[in-house]
Order: sequence, then C-alpha cells, then structure tokens
Amino acid sequence: MFRARANRTKALFVSKLGLIKRPYSNYYQPLPRVPLLGPALWSVAACSTIYLGCAAYDVYRDTQRARLERSRWPHYKQPQDPTFEDLERLADRRSTSTASHYIGGTTADAERLTVGVMSLAAGVHLATRAVPTLAGHFMHTPALSGNYSLLTSVFGHAGLLHLGFNMYGMLQLIPSAARCPTFRDNSAHLSAFYLSAGILSSLASHATAVWPERSIYRPTLGASGALLALFGIVGISYPDIQVGVLLIPGSFPIANVMACVALFDAIGLFVRYPYISLAHSAHLSGLALGVVYARYCDNQKIWRTSRKTAFRAMRSLGVI
Repeated sequence: MFRARANRTKALFVSKLGLIKRPYSNYYQPLPRVPLLGPALWSVAACSTIYLGCAAYDVYRDTQRARLERSRWPHYKQPQDPTFEDLERLADRRSTSTASHYIGGTTADAERLTVGVMSLAAGVHLATRAVPTLAGHFMHTPALSGNYSLLTSVFGHAGLLHLGFNMYGMLQLIPSAARCPTFRDNSAHLSAFYLSAGILSSLASHATAVWPERSIYRPTLGASGALLALFGIVGISYPDIQVGVLLIPGSFPIANVMACVALFDAIGLFVRYPYISLAHSAHLSGLALGVVYARYCDNQKIWRTSRKTAFRAMRSLGVI
C-alpha cells in the first residue's frame, strides 16, 4: 500500500543543429508560496463535517432501531422518543453482541464498507482512465491544487500496480480495524476516521512539500496514509499478533513491522531512495495518527461527542 508521487517528464526538441540561443537575465523568480493556513483550516472543517455527518447517520439508524424495539413490547402503548442515553445503551448492546458472534470473522457492516471503499477506488481509477481530464481532480499538487483534492486524492491511484497494492491493504485492514475496541464494529465511526485520516495525511504531505521533501510541483495520490492509520490502530489494539508483509515470506510481530515502516519513511523524508517515489510524510503521519487515536482518543472522547452533538441538532430540527 503506497501513496505515490506522479513524475512528470519534460522533453526539449530542437529542430536543427546548432547552439540554442536563450535570453538570460539576472532576475530571479522565486518559487510560489505554498499556502498552509488555508488547507489546515479546510482540513479541520472537512474532518469535523465528516465526523458530524457520519455521527448523524449513526444516530438516525440507532433511533429507528430503538423505536422498532420499543414497538415490540405491549406496555409501550405510547412510545416516547428515545433519549441519547437510550441510544448509547442500544449501541453498547449491539457492539457486545457483535463481538461475541464474530470473533475472528467479519461482520456484514465491515464487509459492506470494505466493498464500498474498494469499489469507489476502482471506479475512480477507471473514470480517470476513460476521461483523462478528471485525473487532475484526484491528485494533490501543493503549489497548484485546490483544498478539495486533499480528500479526493485519497481515491486516486497512479496505475494498476498502485491500485492493486492499496486494494489488498483495504481488504486486509478495514475488516481488522472494524473489530478493534476503538470502532466496536461501527461502520459509521470507521468511515469517518478513514476519510479524516486520508485528509490529514494528505495535509502532512502538503506541509512537508517545501521542506524537507522540496516537491511543491509533484502531485501525490493514493490511500496508503489512511490505510497506515488503520494499521496503527490494529497494531495498538492487538500488539501480540503476527502479520505478513506483501512479497516477503513469513510473518512478523506487528510492533516490529510498524517500527520498520516508521523508520523507512522517517529516513525517506530526508534521503531520497533511488527508483522509489513515495509520499513518506503521508505514510508517517497516517501511522502516527492511528497510534495516537487508538491510544488516547477512545470511543468516549471524539465519537461519542460527535454523536451527542448530532443527536441534539437532529432533535432540535425535528429529524428524530
């Protein structure tokens, strides 16, 4: 799973032999400034909107389930609207029941989310090949692209090999992350985190384009920042498991693999590897985000707050 950098090659054609005459001047044209504040504010707003939107969907779904559950009991002649605490108890019972029935397996929600993300990535790749003018909207170039491409570039891929690596990562990591205590098989929470991790890893690649990577005109695209965030969550949740590495035989402790990935990308920030063009800052920030989220931002701190905010807004608007 890689977030790739697209290389652009320029060729100079000379129509006849001879010296090329070029005008020279002492004027130095500086590189354009890469904006940081605007993309950072946009990323915060986008992540907040995504979390609140996914939380609103989750609250609406739980409200419908709670009303259906109450309607089955005869002593609820006039069922009142469920409170937020009722929805939390329902969510806790559902996650406990899911954990007891699907240990070592995948749930329907996780399967649907995995298929949806993989289908979206494949669909975007096919669309950009069929209509090449769309490709620029699914890659992020720090000096040229709009802020929206911090999100859309997560679904773009440089080629079939790049797409294949990342789809393999989606197939392995999304179901595994769904079973972690951080998400408790909540596909809405996992979706919000996946999209937000993609935005923030793209922002990290944008911020390091001036230094140390010096790549303000080099576009980046791919889902590996978000996938490595899921990898970090799985590694913190299950530190004793063994994992395999694509194209490398055998299995290794996940903590060792995480350390190797972090070291590889940390070195790549400052030393350009030959024949390899990767967005090391996106990889490194994604992995760090997953570790921090799993260790310090548990279900009560961010997701529950988002659900409560969405519940109050929807109740005041009469949606639920």
